[in-house]
Amino acid sequence: MKKLTMLIVALLTVMFLGQFSGAKDAVLTPVQRWIDQPDLAEREKARSLRPMIACLNVADSRWRRAYARYLNRDRQPDPSLQQRFPEDFDPAVEVRQRLNNLTRNDAYGCRLNLLQKDNMQRWSPQLLTLQNQFETSLALANDAAQGFDFFNAVPAYSLSAAEKAERDASFIPLVEAYLKASDALRRQLDIEDIALRQVQLEQLRGRGELKYAHVLTYMLQARKLMLDLDHAVAENTLTPADLDSQPLQQAWDNGTAYMAANPATSTADYPEKIWAYVRDPGSRYVSAVAQLRDDWAAKAPPQQLSDDFERIGRRYDELLQVYNQQVEPIF
Repeated sequence: MKKLTMLIVALLTVMFLGQFSGAKDAVLTPVQRWIDQPDLAEREKARSLRPMIACLNVADSRWRRAYARYLNRDRQPDPSLQQRFPEDFDPAVEVRQRLNNLTRNDAYGCRLNLLQKDNMQRWSPQLLTLQNQFETSLALANDAAQGFDFFNAVPAYSLSAAEKAERDASFIPLVEAYLKASDALRRQLDIEDIALRQVQLEQLRGRGELKYAHVLTYMLQARKLMLDLDHAVAENTLTPADLDSQPLQQAWDNGTAYMAANPATSTADYPEKIWAYVRDPGSRYVSAVAQLRDDWAAKAPPQQLSDDFERIGRRYDELLQVYNQQVEPIF
């Protein structure tokens, strides 16, 4: 029974790729292989993707936040932030942010070992090319950042405008090259990972593991909504019609109805636990989408709409983090 549970949860492929959240996702211990299972190829490919997803969810996300902070060093703090995002000024948030600050060693976690590279070459050769480009460019940017106080949350010393401009002339192109490589890797990883999960979803349904299928369906719908919104914003085509969370809500309703009609046989039943934990962050995610839709209809000012979209991304990341934390202990 324990092996069956591990196999089912392996199909959920714990690590969903975050929206630059920096959520803490560890590389999971490889699960035992069952050679006679028809989904071995999908599970092996999923396993080959995990180190990359872990890197992007942690080191890459932290690097992006640190770089944004660096670019804003010379700007005066926005006095309206506390009113617009009061949750950021909770004392507990500051503690969590300090624990999640970038360090100079984070980038080393993105260096794949020979076994990991071999696995990726076998299952995702195109991703390996992008990973190599990403790894190289990140290393160059990280090495350059170690030459000054980039990793400090606040500047360690002052520079004249001319001195900073001279430093940035060599540093910023390195970071921009790394970010370009990161974007390319994320795009291709999304394509391959989503296709893989759809296959895994059908395998869960085919084996009659419908509770886990509902969990995965819900998370896939949550991800699709966020990716669609991100794409529309990037292409400057976002409309109120894009803010449709009904498919996500329907996935939740369907899963809830199935769980209720097929109650757990013990307190150890894991799909019910995952479902219970994602309920609240999922609800906040849907509410954030609705808030942007309502504010848009009310002709709210652009800053409010921008803040609403920022909050949608945060709520998605919270949902993702809770889900990953619940599935990870199974491995």
